[in-house]
Parts: sequence; structure tokens; C-alpha cells
Amino acid sequence: MKKIILSSIIILAGIFAQAGDKDYVKSMEKNLKEMEKAETSAEFEAFAANFEAIAKKNPDQWLAQYYVAYSYLNIVFSEEGSTNIDMNLDKAEAFLGKARELSPENDEIEVLQGWIYQGRIQVDPMGRGQSYSQKASTSFGKAKNINPDNPRIYFLVGQNVMYTPEAFGGGKEAACPYFIKAAEKYEVFEPESTISPNWGREYNHKLVVSCKD
Repeated sequence: MKKIILSSIIILAGIFAQAGDKDYVKSMEKNLKEMEKAETSAEFEAFAANFEAIAKKNPDQWLAQYYVAYSYLNIVFSEEGSTNIDMNLDKAEAFLGKARELSPENDEIEVLQGWIYQGRIQVDPMGRGQSYSQKASTSFGKAKNINPDNPRIYFLVGQNVMYTPEAFGGGKEAACPYFIKAAEKYEVFEPESTISPNWGREYNHKLVVSCKD
């Protein structure tokens, strides 16, 4: 009888776990779909709160933490994102750190870390440009060592190069090969799941088109 009861408990636990996983994925999918239409800092701030709520309910899921960080990054790069840059990037970095604790040696996390460093440059391009550009390059290098087929690496490296002064090897012409390579990687890239990172393709395409002008 004890064995029957124990088996029943194990089966029920598995059923509840599966139900929880489905709820988590459904919530994530809904927010990701709606976030595709977001443009303003207020909208991205709302999604940061939504993903944070999901993260609290699912503390073992790195993607929930990742998308909180991603939302704060989008606040910085939205049209109204010129204020409170460091504050929003501090929040992004804190949540990304939680994601890294759950999933070490993760190329997507290192890509986002590099993007955070790029965002820091906006506060003081002259004072921060060199140091944070190098930090971004280091993060992108880590991501490439983990997964050289991640298209977001080349997309963001290209942006790093594009906004580097031509005197230091940057500029649009130097950046275009990275955007073209990113486009090639996007063509064959398959996200691991419906909620895995899959951003950057459309904007990279625009940059590739601009390279032909």
C-alpha cells in the first residue's frame, strides 16, 4: 500500500510539474509575441515587469531572467532611452547575472552582456568609448567560443565596429562584412524553443541593405 501511495505522489508531482512548465511557456510566448510591437520605453518597462513576475514564479528558469534584462536594454535603445541609461543598464545587468547563475557558459547571455557594455558607451562616448568597446568585444569573444553560429554575435560586433571611429579601424565599410555574415548565420539559425532568443534579424537586414547603398 505504501508503494502504491508513493507511486501516486510521484505521478501527481510529474503532472503538476508539466502543467507548471506549460503555464510558464505560455506566459513567455504571450509576452514575447506582444513585445514585438513595443516601441516606447514605457512599453518595454511594462514588459520588464511582466517578465520579472514570470521569473519570480519560475526561479529556476534562466530565460525569464534573460528577458527582464533584454527589456531594460530595449528601454535604453528606444527613442526616449537617452535618460537614466546607467540605471536601466544596472537593472539589466543584475537580472542577466541571475540568468548566468542558472545557465553558465551560455552564448546568449554573453551576447546580451556585450550589448549592455555597448549601451554604457552612450552615457559618455568620448570617455567610455574605448574601455566599454573592449569589454563588449571580450563578451562577444566569449559568446563566439561557446557558439560561433550565433548570428547575434556578428550583428552586434558589426554595430560595435560601425560606431568606432574610422581612424581606429571602424566605420560603416568595416562593419558591413559582419552584418553580411550575421545575415548568413540568421538564414540557417534555428532557436532551441519557441521562447529562445531569436531577435536581431530584421534590423540586421536593414543594415545589410544600407551596406549596398
